[in-house]
Amino acid sequence: MLIKMVKKRTFLILSSLIILLIVYLFPTKKEDKTYIQNENTDFSIVYLIDQNNLLSRVSVVTKNTNIDNQIKEITEYLTDGSNKKDYLSDGFKPVIPKGTKLLYFKIDDGLLTLNFSKKLLTINEEDEKKLISSLVYTYTSIDGINKITIYVEGNLLDRLPNSNEKIPQIIDKSYGINQIYNITDIIGTTKTTIYYLSKYKDYYYYVPVTLINNDKSDKVEIILSELTSKSVYETSLISYLKDVREISYEMKNDFISLNMSKKLFNDLYESNLIEKVIYTINLSIKNNYEHKKVIYYIDNELYETYDF
Repeated sequence: MLIKMVKKRTFLILSSLIILLIVYLFPTKKEDKTYIQNENTDFSIVYLIDQNNLLSRVSVVTKNTNIDNQIKEITEYLTDGSNKKDYLSDGFKPVIPKGTKLLYFKIDDGLLTLNFSKKLLTINEEDEKKLISSLVYTYTSIDGINKITIYVEGNLLDRLPNSNEKIPQIIDKSYGINQIYNITDIIGTTKTTIYYLSKYKDYYYYVPVTLINNDKSDKVEIILSELTSKSVYETSLISYLKDVREISYEMKNDFISLNMSKKLFNDLYESNLIEKVIYTINLSIKNNYEHKKVIYYIDNELYETYDF
């Protein structure tokens, strides 16, 4: 009886070891294509087209190495049909045309020079402005880069390939993204980029919209006003701020302070939305100002400080 039990136990142990060996030697396809975040990986920001045809801010996993490798890996995420295609979240697609190669790049005093293959010029007319916005917003999300210039096989790209619209030789975020025009006069226009929430299935993400109008107000005032507006430009965009009168602001040399009413704060807090709302404000302020931090107060009592 004892011998039978020993044999049975030995058989179970050997069977388990064989199964573990098979799993180790022959991992499933899903396991083979899944990044596990550890000390050798990090998150980077890319701007991809969502299911509503808007450029959206998306976090992707990248290897935590030097800036050159980060640029190469991010470029793969932005390129259609690259070996990163299976790592993109559902509902998002890259904007660089399939087959495009990044031939060369260099960084000099915050300026990233990019030299692409001629496949870049096969972008369709509907997406050519999105292409420029995606490139400038993605690469300037990397610390140390604040502007880009684009070449195609050694030739400066200073016009969009289909519409022939002129673009700056050196491009920064003032180029805009998901541009909305609401102007009454072509003279004296201003650009303000506001980040909204959007949602795909259960996944929240952020969508920037550059509003081009004749409003001469402080940009932070425009941001708060737009985030509390009932007439959001796209039905897919979400803002949970309800009343601009519930928030006041003050601008200092190196920071902006926002004072939120306790009623508004409590409503957002109870709905588990406070951090999402604060993040939309922070992203919007960071995009439009060079201030280093935002300080939040609730009925004049310090709540939180966010450093950029």
